Amino acid sequence: MRFGTIGTNFIAREFLSAGESLEGFSLAAVYSRNVERAKAFAGERPGVRCVTDLSELAAGEDVDGVYISSPNLFHAQQAELMLRAGKHVLLEKPACPDRETFARLRSLAEEKGLVLLEAMRPAFMPGFAILKKAIEEVGKVRRVSFTYCQYSSRYDAYKRGVVENAFNPAFCNGSLMDIGVYCIHALVALFGVPEKLSAVANRLDNGLDSQGGALCVYPEMLAELSWSKVSDSRRSNEIQGEQGTLLIDSITNPKDIVFVGRDKSRRVIYHDPDPEFFNMKHEIRSFMDFAAASAEGSRPWESYNQVTEQVLVLMDEIRSQTGIDFKNLRQ
Repeated sequence: MRFGTIGTNFIAREFLSAGESLEGFSLAAVYSRNVERAKAFAGERPGVRCVTDLSELAAGEDVDGVYISSPNLFHAQQAELMLRAGKHVLLEKPACPDRETFARLRSLAEEKGLVLLEAMRPAFMPGFAILKKAIEEVGKVRRVSFTYCQYSSRYDAYKRGVVENAFNPAFCNGSLMDIGVYCIHALVALFGVPEKLSAVANRLDNGLDSQGGALCVYPEMLAELSWSKVSDSRRSNEIQGEQGTLLIDSITNPKDIVFVGRDKSRRVIYHDPDPEFFNMKHEIRSFMDFAAASAEGSRPWESYNQVTEQVLVLMDEIRSQTGIDFKNLRQ
């Protein structure tokens, strides 16, 4: 599959590195507002077009699919342009700022017979599939605790007065959009949509949410979610059931899953010794397979899109409860 990329940031570099480990992957074009950055990203790869005009990327017949890793604000408009040009779209998380926008793009992709897929990496990781199966071990699930708190590499710059994209609310960023989305996705993918939730958030002086949390209520289960861009968490994620508890090292890439019985016995369910954290090859391989399936008229990726849409519904509600309004935040 011949890819174009929008964005030259670190996650785009991870995408390219993972993609080039897969048979059938090739880089055909790179878009950046700065042509020198595009050329640096393309490196010495022969025949890669470097463009500064999105319309030129969209019009290129040498591109089958586009990976978009630009700031969140631009996801929807760039995805729409590529879909209308007949390109499959792999859209970095969060796919869109809100559910309504994603639903519109989803309808457009279906109309065009194209793949639109959120690059929600954990959904395609081997460890996540094993975790989903392992839930049977704990019996009736009563309580879930998912956390993703990571001190941002750009936070120190913010404290010095330098506001980079990751800390600029004008780009629809913040701890919920950038970090919390992983907690919410894991919850919805494993347990469905809660009946109700109650959310809280702290803000920085420019209005961006620095950290937050939500208590989610199911008929017989409670779920606690927490996320932060200004601190690190060192505790395990938990799924507590009546017969035992699952301890998960990371909901973004489960590499260690341990079952602890009510008698305090411990059993390793899954261990992945690979130190690679991002490992985007699984989502890229799935995206390429989905593109092939689309040519045959099937749409096996829609179950993933349904989860994405459900997650965005919850994120819309959390923003409503906590007053996160990108349009009115000070820049």
